[in-house]
Order: sequence, then C-alpha cells, then structure tokens
Amino acid sequence: MRTRERTSGPGLSRRSLLKSGAGLAGLVAAGPGALWAQETPQEGGTLRIAMTADIQPQAILAGRGGNDAFRHNVFDTLTVLDSETGQPKGILATDWSSSEDGLTFTVTIRDDVTFHSGRPLTAEDVVFTLEQMKVPENASQMRPLVEQWTSIEATGEHEVTITSDSPVAPRVFDVFQLAVIVDQETFAGLQDGSEVIGTGPFRFEEWVPGASVRMVANEEYWGEGPYLDAVELNVINDPTAMANAIRGQVDLVLNLTPRDQIMFQGDPSVEVFEGAGGTFYPLGIDVTAAPFDNKALRQAIGYAIDRERIIDQVFDGAGETADVWWRTNEPGSTDEINHHYSYDPDRARELIAEAGAEGADVPMQVIGFGAVPAVYEIVQNNLRDVGLNPVGQVLETAAFDQGQTAGELGPVFMQIHGLQGFSAATLVDALPALRPNNPSKFDPPEYRALKDALQAAQDEEAYAAALGELAEFMLDEAFSHVLVKTTPLHLKTPQVHGLEFYNVGYLQLGQAWLG
Repeated sequence: MRTRERTSGPGLSRRSLLKSGAGLAGLVAAGPGALWAQETPQEGGTLRIAMTADIQPQAILAGRGGNDAFRHNVFDTLTVLDSETGQPKGILATDWSSSEDGLTFTVTIRDDVTFHSGRPLTAEDVVFTLEQMKVPENASQMRPLVEQWTSIEATGEHEVTITSDSPVAPRVFDVFQLAVIVDQETFAGLQDGSEVIGTGPFRFEEWVPGASVRMVANEEYWGEGPYLDAVELNVINDPTAMANAIRGQVDLVLNLTPRDQIMFQGDPSVEVFEGAGGTFYPLGIDVTAAPFDNKALRQAIGYAIDRERIIDQVFDGAGETADVWWRTNEPGSTDEINHHYSYDPDRARELIAEAGAEGADVPMQVIGFGAVPAVYEIVQNNLRDVGLNPVGQVLETAAFDQGQTAGELGPVFMQIHGLQGFSAATLVDALPALRPNNPSKFDPPEYRALKDALQAAQDEEAYAAALGELAEFMLDEAFSHVLVKTTPLHLKTPQVHGLEFYNVGYLQLGQAWLG
C-alpha cells in the first residue's frame, strides 16, 4: 500500500549539501538537514534526472554506473550499509544472526512484500538471487565471495541460511548491497529489459535504450512512500551538455565533473552536493610480462606518478591521493601505508636503473571512460620524465571490459573502479584489479593466505593487524597502483528534497519529493 508518511528510511544517511558559489576547493558543507529536514513533503510530480551512462538491466547484480539511479528504486536489497557508520540496516531483512564460529549465517525476511507482478516474495527468491551472483554471465563483482559459501538454502518460507568454511559476516553485508532481490519468474526478461520486476518503490515502465528510462510509483509498495508520481532518467553522453540540462530540462544531474561545476558558481538556482561512494583510478601491471616482471620497475612506476597534479589538473582539486584500495580510515591503515608512493622521480630513476630498464617501452591499454584518458595524459608525461617510453591505446569501454573480465589487458593498463565504501576484506576479492584472475596475473600463495587471514579476522584488533600486513605486501609487490580517489559531485535544483544515497553511492528515491 502506498503511504505518504515521512520517515528517515532504514539504513540511510544524509549527505552534506555543498553550496554553489564557493569554488570547488572552498565548498561549504551545510548541516545534514539542508537537503532533508524542510517543510512537509509534497505529493506528486515527476523527478527528471540526467546521467551520462545508460542502464544495464542485464547486469542488475553487478556494479554498473548506469544502474546507480535505477537499481535500488525498482528493486530492494536485504540490507544496506549506513554511509556514515558502515553498519547494516534492514530493508527486506528483519533479523539476522551468525553462529558462534561465524560459519553459519541466518537471515529472516519480511512476510508482507510482493513483487510488482503481485507475487509474494519468499525465501526461495532470495536463494535464487544469491545463486545468480555465481553465474559468470551476470558479471557480479561479488561472485568470488558468494562462491566461497558452501550452501544457500531456504530454511523456512521467510528464512535463508548461508553456510561457509570461513566466516560469512561481515562480508555478507557487502554482498547484500549488490544483491537486489530479483523475481525468478521474470529474471530472463532482464537480458533485454522486456521484463524488469522488483519489489521497490517504483515500477519500471519504459526504456528507450541510449536515451531514457521512466519509472512510476508503486502504489502497492510495502514500505513508506514514494511521494513522487514518476522518475525519468535521461541519458546525455556529453558531460557539459548534461550539466547544462539543469537549466530547465532536468531537476537533478548525477556525477557532475569538477570542471563543469565551475559554471554554476554564484548561481542561487542550483545546488552542488557530494554523494556517497566514489571512484578509484588504478594503474595495473602484468607481473608476468618482461620487463615488468622485475619488482623494482613496478615500484619505480609508483614513485614516478605525480598524483597531486592529477587531482589539480583533471579533477580541479577534488580528490584524494591514497595508495590503498579501501577507505583510508579502515582499521589497520596508517599514513605510511596510505601514502606509500609519494612523488619521487629521482627514486623512480634509481629503481629503473636497478631493473636495467632505462628507455623501456611501456605499452598501456586505457579505458576510454570518464576522466581516465585525461589521467593518462599526465601519467605518460610522468613516465617519460623518468626515462620510460609509454605507448598508449585508448579502448572503448565494452572492449576494455571484455579484456578485464578475461584477465587480459596487456603489460600495463589504466582502469576505473567504483565500489568505494565496501570493506577491504570484500574489495580484495571483488575489485577486478585485485581479485583472482586479475589482469596483473598476480595471485601467489602468500597473497591468498594474507587475504584469507583478513577475511577470517573476527575482531577489530585482528582485522587491523591482518590488513596492515596485507597492505604492506601489496604495496611492495606494486602490481596495482591506486593513483587517486574521487568523490561524486551531483547538481540539483532547490525544489528537490529527500535524496538519499547508500554507502557506495546508490541513489534511493523512496523519500524524494518536489517542493
């Protein structure tokens, strides 16, 4: 039943509004109530959103940028992670528990939920969803984690039990963030978007591939809301054109570039704000390809890159220099670990000489997505400055993704990854740069053993010790260098209220409204 009572929503947190007009480096964060605690929510209206990437319903169980505004509005998850505390909050799940040894995890789901088709949700649908995450064609980044579970069973009409040879929690909550519960009767329709059936606050009404998506309010939604009558997603590939759409064409722009936000300085009719989640920009190296099988050369590349210049020139100061693939405040991270590879071209030259690689060619595959080609321009200049000869090739996203999935991207490659907000214990087996069959071809027994120790840690002290040891090993081996991390910027009109983002940046509109 559709209701209109205003609630904060389970598992959600408020993101600070960044006032336009201060410049990116000086944006001022207002209090958490700036976006949400305003006058009484109003019913009705259509929220118009602009984004650069089209949806990919066939990859609904994978992290795909185009799905961020759509996935958690048509579908629901069992739990989400609060973007400030990192703690799980129930959505479809009402309760969960672990056995004393952590090898058995039981979750209870709501008994009052129906799919948009009218069919009641049962534990069998949860089992089906989690089993689908193991299927390679579904491309879920959580596949390596789910494959470690020995069984996923419906142990009651509304109860699911997961068993494993290693502790299931807390990484299970990372899995749940991508595991939107799908309708097993219509799952095949996701391949072409002909049937997109979930349990979320909005129903999937129409998709014009490459152009637009329309979602309408689910009048029989089991939870609170929605207030909106409909949501329209408009795909605008050019980032500047997308940003300019805020001037009358749309109400919300997702993933604004730092450069494009400058045009809105001093404009009281729009508001720029930060979202949750973010993006990693890693540079990977195939450790089996000569001369990059020499660790000294791989380390030299880490010291050669001017990360601060990338942030200043490509992202207009909006970003973070960090060498780790997870949050810099994760237990076990230290400043020495987080900033292991400071910009030191002299040290880079010494290591290149030690490796006997002066003047070596550096063949590089670069994904032609977002800011990666611009980052590459700086990277290639840095490598030339220390005596290497970079030879780059920019690939279309689809071609690059194929190579990444197959673990074949050549000697050196530049990737782009989301999933910021997941735990390190999950990321080491989920990120394409780090997981088994990674394109760096790096998976020695010691790496696996250190990952296993981290994933088996059951208290913060043990977790911190294990993460520190793993991080030091990975940084020393230098098979993947994180260049920078960035936080997403979004743009909205003042009439838009109640936007909520989950921990890794997924937009939820169940409580959104137009004033």
